[in-house]
Amino acid sequence: MANQPARSFPHALLSHRRRVLLRYLVGGSVGAIALGCWRPKAALSQPTDLENLCSSYPANSRCADYLPGVQALDLAETPIAVDTFLPTLTPDIPTPVKGLPETDLTYLVITAGPAIAPYALQPICTHLGCTVPWNAEQNRFICPCHGSQYDNQGRVLHGPAPRSLPLVTVVVKQNQIRLVDRAPAIDPR
Repeated sequence: MANQPARSFPHALLSHRRRVLLRYLVGGSVGAIALGCWRPKAALSQPTDLENLCSSYPANSRCADYLPGVQALDLAETPIAVDTFLPTLTPDIPTPVKGLPETDLTYLVITAGPAIAPYALQPICTHLGCTVPWNAEQNRFICPCHGSQYDNQGRVLHGPAPRSLPLVTVVVKQNQIRLVDRAPAIDPR
């Protein structure tokens, strides 16, 4: 008889632990269901922001007719039509355009073909924020403040600039060039 209580004690302890575990599981499940029912239905059915969706995923079917960003303008501030503008471009020579309110100029990156890359350069030096003009004679961007130099894709060639020029997203659609004031998800340089 002295051995009998010793055998039932571990069994009672295990039984108590199982009951506690079961209470936590049931309580957690009920709590999760209650939170799911408490969440307002309006938050689940809010309309999708097409600007963010189409800037991030331009091939999405809901973006077929949507034009994100702002239209690119030439230096005379005339809207650019791609079919007439593209034949005048030279590959590897950045082309200045206007359109974004925060910067005076944005440079389109022109690839072989010629074609317009899905990103453009903002000519703002990453050293101290000076405006960096394109120097056609030296075929690079040269900062007038401290001499940082960038290639035609905005990569640092000579410091003191620590990073490449910032990018904006370019969408070519419906014979327009659209500038989206957001860097591409992946830096293509």
